[in-house]
Amino acid sequence: MPIRAFAPFLEELMMAKTKKFKREELHSRFIDALGDHVECHSDLTEKPFLVDLKPRKLKLRVYLWNCTNPPGGRPLDEYKIQVILPAHKTDKFAHLDYSEGRTPIIGGIARDGEDIVFVLWDADKHDDIPFSMNLQVKADVIIRSLCEEVTEAIRKNDERIVCARPQFLYDAIIKRMDISEAKEIGD
Repeated sequence: MPIRAFAPFLEELMMAKTKKFKREELHSRFIDALGDHVECHSDLTEKPFLVDLKPRKLKLRVYLWNCTNPPGGRPLDEYKIQVILPAHKTDKFAHLDYSEGRTPIIGGIARDGEDIVFVLWDADKHDDIPFSMNLQVKADVIIRSLCEEVTEAIRKNDERIVCARPQFLYDAIIKRMDISEAKEIGD
């Protein structure tokens, strides 16, 4: 379906004022969306928080932010997260934590009223992270995910972003992992 078909919805989505989720709410929504796939998780107040999934045995370290479309500074058709890692100093680069056999997930929750979409970026594309780095996703990918199970976009740097509504979050995580694994095999 051409994106023009979504134009009225896109305009409404861009102008919608939405309230940001607090950290615990972000993490709770992530866990709730995964349902029975969650084997265990750390305290929801931790950032990052740890999640073990089943039946595909995955040990994740989840970095999750609100994915917003603030006025000014960004194109209207673009959402972003603002990446600030724990203990991140303003004049230093930070790195995602791959320790203990855990795979980092860089994610965001885009919200329009009661509709939410999870956005998953490629952690391997973001090794040296400057303080308060923005990661973007185009609105059309988020909108398509309201109609499809899992959507994907490829950025100019060949990063593949995966989006899904809550009921398809597990599938999106599997797709995110499969993309990373295929990239490793292809290298």
